Amino acid sequence: MTTLPEVCSQLIEPSPEELRPENFPSLKNDLILRAARCEPVERVPVWVMRQAGRYLPEYNAIGEGKDFFQKCQTPALACAITLQPLIRFPLDAAIIFSDILVVLQAIGMHCDMLKGKGPSFPNPIRSPTDIDGLRQSVDVNNELEYVFQAITLTRHRLGGHVPLIGFAGAPWTLFCYAIEGQTSKTFSKAKSWLYTYPDASHRLLFLITEVTVDYLVGQVQAGAQLLQVFDSWAGSLSPRMFREFSAPYLVRIASEVKRRLQSRAVPMICFAKGAHSSFSLLESSDYDVLSLDWTMDPNEARRATKGRMALQGNMDPSAMFAPDDTIRQEVCRVMSLYGTQGHIANLGHGMEPDMEPRAVSTFVDAVHRFSSKDSIYTIGTRASVLAKWQANYVLDRLVKCYPTVRFQLKEIHTAGDKDLTTALNKFGTTGVFTDELERALVAGEVDCVVHSLKDVPSTVHSETRLAAISARHDVRDCVVFRSCHAGCTSLGDLPSGSTIGTSSARRRAFLTRKYPGLVFKDVRGNVKTRLRRLDDEKFGYDALVLAAAGLQRLNLDARIGYRLDVDVVPYAIGQAALGVQVRRTDTIDGDATTSKSSKLAEMLYACVHDRPTGLVCLAERSFLRSLGGGCSLPIAVHSSRNDETHVIRLKGFVSSVSGDAMTEFEDEMVVHTDEDAEVLGERVANGVRDNGGRDILENLRLTRSLVVDPACS
Repeated sequence: MTTLPEVCSQLIEPSPEELRPENFPSLKNDLILRAARCEPVERVPVWVMRQAGRYLPEYNAIGEGKDFFQKCQTPALACAITLQPLIRFPLDAAIIFSDILVVLQAIGMHCDMLKGKGPSFPNPIRSPTDIDGLRQSVDVNNELEYVFQAITLTRHRLGGHVPLIGFAGAPWTLFCYAIEGQTSKTFSKAKSWLYTYPDASHRLLFLITEVTVDYLVGQVQAGAQLLQVFDSWAGSLSPRMFREFSAPYLVRIASEVKRRLQSRAVPMICFAKGAHSSFSLLESSDYDVLSLDWTMDPNEARRATKGRMALQGNMDPSAMFAPDDTIRQEVCRVMSLYGTQGHIANLGHGMEPDMEPRAVSTFVDAVHRFSSKDSIYTIGTRASVLAKWQANYVLDRLVKCYPTVRFQLKEIHTAGDKDLTTALNKFGTTGVFTDELERALVAGEVDCVVHSLKDVPSTVHSETRLAAISARHDVRDCVVFRSCHAGCTSLGDLPSGSTIGTSSARRRAFLTRKYPGLVFKDVRGNVKTRLRRLDDEKFGYDALVLAAAGLQRLNLDARIGYRLDVDVVPYAIGQAALGVQVRRTDTIDGDATTSKSSKLAEMLYACVHDRPTGLVCLAERSFLRSLGGGCSLPIAVHSSRNDETHVIRLKGFVSSVSGDAMTEFEDEMVVHTDEDAEVLGERVANGVRDNGGRDILENLRLTRSLVVDPACS
């Protein structure tokens, strides 16, 4: 990708031919147009909102003596400014230098651009009667001819280098300026209009919409090859008010522009900043691309739009103040959330005047390097919020250590995610939450999968292995009380017969032993679903027992009533640690030394694996495997490690389903290697068997109320 020659930004008056919207040079780089249509691309295209502006020294040096709007209204000057960033940076699109407020000027509102303050309307709209004073019919070819001339001139002078983007402000955002008279932190005047004068509000919004449609159609006729609609203040509206006062007009703009242009229609981008509720509302619209600000989750956007729309964005613009290495890391982190198709790289909003040009250079270069990498490492994860937190935990560490390597996430739905009613111990497999992930890994659909280690069967698929085990968080289980029991500090404070939600055979068995007067009932779903069921009295739960680490990871610590002592409820094997699984062998060109899986395993071990935790968890998993158990059995552990002596102490437990029979055994040894950890686990398993565990395990098999690990039964 190259830049434009410097001569392109010289202030040269246009020739008559350059102002005719015809005979444009052939386009050499159509990446952004293909990406907008979700077509295959060789790499992800990139441009930057406000890429032409005050952060560039050359912008501040050109057009001396002219104010902002005079620059916009001078086609040769607007063209030169548009091309300035294309000379500095190898961008994949140009965006015409103009302003969203020209539409308000076209309907008769005067606007000044005040230095250090921004746009100012000396005569904003104060009452519904003021709308009558606006131009009700606007000839955009007359009022906004200078924009169309700038677009036509720029198309010619681009020489087909990259496509040219035209744009307009969304009706709600322009409405805000018209009523407020300036930028605002609260938009209280504009929003109060929606409640006080709803009919007049719709009247003004419709007027702005109709002029905007004419304006955008005119831009395409002048030569624009892509259009973006900026709803910069969409996030100031509640979802209900957005549905009524913004979305209908956004939708109308796209449908009318495309209807009128017919075969000449170009891709359209909608940027509704802060309006998370816009996702599903825009899914059936005629927009091709949904531009995301930095607070939006690309995966949520893809789900809400059913994968129909391409996505643009969405790195936090504030990252551009950071050092180059940090910018590169952030580019990799953000782009890892997107697939290779249907993505246009950009910021989550525009460049600021005090940012440095070198940041844009670093940003664009990082996007190009990232998206053109031959090797892309795909990380598989379940689709739940907690699972995605876990995957992002791994992703963030990989990106930080390897900022030039490309990683991306892929969501996979497991049996445990699809069936939210069947009790976990009735599934007939120990891999309720891992089987589909493992299948995708073996099939080569993903390069690694991230699990909560406690969900991973003690024996993984023969073609895979655990490449990394993360440091542990809080290993304890915790109790969350319904609000009516807010004063309780222990399960013992609940009345006899109270219902406790848990789908864990381990928790049920140990808690039944401690609190025989309580009733235990299955509760399925992700963490937030379970909490909603607890809060809704129709489900009949008085409290839930959950893993403390899961709540902490989702910033739900405030819901924890108290943490259970591990002497009362010992924890699951691998609890509070993450496990990352990779393929054992994966050669390239028949050469095992260049194995993609081996390279990924090395990276995971270097930046995710915690060696002390790994040895402890390997001992725990050896204990479970030696007993022939899975995560759905009432088997538990309590372990510790002395960092100075390297001694691991492991206590193993086995209980009957009802909790009336239970045995334990404890042992310790110096553990330096994975093999040492395996030996310790086997010793503790043998001790548990000899201490009464053999009869308990045999009874579990005979009753078949639970499943055992098929590989070990």
